[in-house]
Amino acid sequence: MSWFRKKSKSEEEPVQDANVEVVSETVEEKKLPEGKKITVEELFSSPYVCSQNFLTLFQSVPEVFFPIDYIASRISSANFQFKKVKDDSVIWANKNLNQILLRPNCLMTWKQNVYQHFVYKLCLGNSFTRAAMSDSFTNVEKWRYCSNYWVLPADAMEVLPVLGSNIPLFGIADQEDIIRGYRLNYGALSTMNIPAYQVWHDRDGCVSYYSGFGFMKSQSRLMSQMKPISNLIAVYEARNVIYVKRGGLGFLINMKQDESGPIAMTDNEKKEILQQHYGKYGVGKDQLPYGLSDIPLSFVRTNLTIAELQPFEETLADAISISGAYGIPAVLVPRKDQSTFSNQSTAEKSVYSSVIIPFAKQFCREFTQFLGLESSGYYLDCDFSDVDCLQEGLKEAEEVKTNINRRCKDQFLSGLITYNDWRAQIGESKFEEPMFDKTLFEMSDQEREIVKQIFSLNTKSEVENGRENQKPSIQDKGK
Repeated sequence: MSWFRKKSKSEEEPVQDANVEVVSETVEEKKLPEGKKITVEELFSSPYVCSQNFLTLFQSVPEVFFPIDYIASRISSANFQFKKVKDDSVIWANKNLNQILLRPNCLMTWKQNVYQHFVYKLCLGNSFTRAAMSDSFTNVEKWRYCSNYWVLPADAMEVLPVLGSNIPLFGIADQEDIIRGYRLNYGALSTMNIPAYQVWHDRDGCVSYYSGFGFMKSQSRLMSQMKPISNLIAVYEARNVIYVKRGGLGFLINMKQDESGPIAMTDNEKKEILQQHYGKYGVGKDQLPYGLSDIPLSFVRTNLTIAELQPFEETLADAISISGAYGIPAVLVPRKDQSTFSNQSTAEKSVYSSVIIPFAKQFCREFTQFLGLESSGYYLDCDFSDVDCLQEGLKEAEEVKTNINRRCKDQFLSGLITYNDWRAQIGESKFEEPMFDKTLFEMSDQEREIVKQIFSLNTKSEVENGRENQKPSIQDKGK
C-alpha cells in the first residue's frame, strides 16, 4: 500500500492558517490569467465554486433546500424511544438514556440534533457525531458515562489516517489501524483533534480511500446535479436582473427628419435624454412612471419579459431532477398547480417507505452501536405510526392480520398447525414451551387443558389477535 501513503502537508507540518483570498463585495471584477474578466456575481454563481460548499446551496437555492429539508425534518419528527431487546418494552425511567432524547447537549434538543445530522449527511455526504467524554473512558459504554453529544460541522471535518506507509487498508485491520483520529478545522485559528473512539462518521455514498482532506469521506449526491443547479442559478440571476435592473429594454430612436431622411441626435442630446430618463423616470418610489422629451422619439423593444422567456418549465425540470436524486417523486416537488394532484398522499407514503423510514432505522441501528447499548440489551427505535399518510396503510395491514388470525385459529383448532405456527404467521414471537410446537391432537390431555385455560382467560378480541398470554409490562426501569 505504498501508493496510498503519501504524507500530506497536515501530517508533516503543524497546522497553519490557510491563505484564503476574500473578495470584497465592493470589488466589481478581477482579471483571469488569460485576461478574461469575471464579475463577482458570475464567480459565486459558478457551479464549480458552489460545489465547494454545498451548504451554501442548501441555504440559498430553494430547489436544493426542499428535498434535504423534506427528509431531514420528517426523520427528526419521528417518535424515538429506547427499548429493551428481550421484549421490546419501552425504557421509561433510565436517567442517562432519557437525557439523550431530551437534550443531548447544552445547546440543542434531540430533534435539532437529528435534523442537523441528516442535513450534513444529505447535503455533504458525511455527518460526524461526537461523544464528548474523558479519555479515561475509552472502552466503556458511552451511554453510561457521556452526557454531551454534538453534531460536528461536517464541512470542516478531516479524517486523519494512521501515519506510516503500511496501512492495512483492504486487509485484516481494526479501525484504529487505519484512522488515528479526526480534526475539526473550525475558524481561522481554531483546530481541534478528536480521538477516533469519540466520533461516529455516518456516510451517504461511496467512500474515498485516497489520502488528503477527503480521506474516508463520501461525495455529496449534489455532485450529480451540478448541471441542473447551474441552470437554476443562471435562471435566478437572469430573473433578478429583469426584476431589479430590467435589463436592456430597447433603443430610443430620433424621429426628426429632413429632406435627406432621419436626423441623428447629437452627443449632448443623447446625454440629456439618458440623464433625464434615469434621474426622473422609472419604477423607483421617487421616480415618475412616464417620461417627457422635447425631441420626437420612437422606442424599439429588444428584451423579453419573464413570461416570454419561459424559465419556469426548465426550473421545474431541474427541481425534479434534484429531488429525484434523493428519492422524492416529481409529484411532491412544489409548484404553482400543486393542489391539482390527487396522488400526493400515495407518493408521500412511498417516500416514507422507501427513503425516510429506512434512513431512520439505519440511524437507530448505528447510533445504538455507537452508544454501546447492545451489551446492556437496549436499542434505539423510531416510530412513524402517527404520520397521517401512513394511517391508511396501517389500517389495511391490521385488517389483513385479523383475517390471518381467524384462519390460523380455525387451522389450530382443527389440528392442522401448532400454536407457534399460528404466531409465526402473524409476526409474533414463539413460545419456548415444547407443547406449543405440537398440534392440538398431539397434545396430552393435561396440555389441552392448559390451552383451554389460555383461551378462557383472554377476551375474544385478544384471542383473535393471536396474542394470548403475552402481556409484557409496558414499563421497564432500565436498571
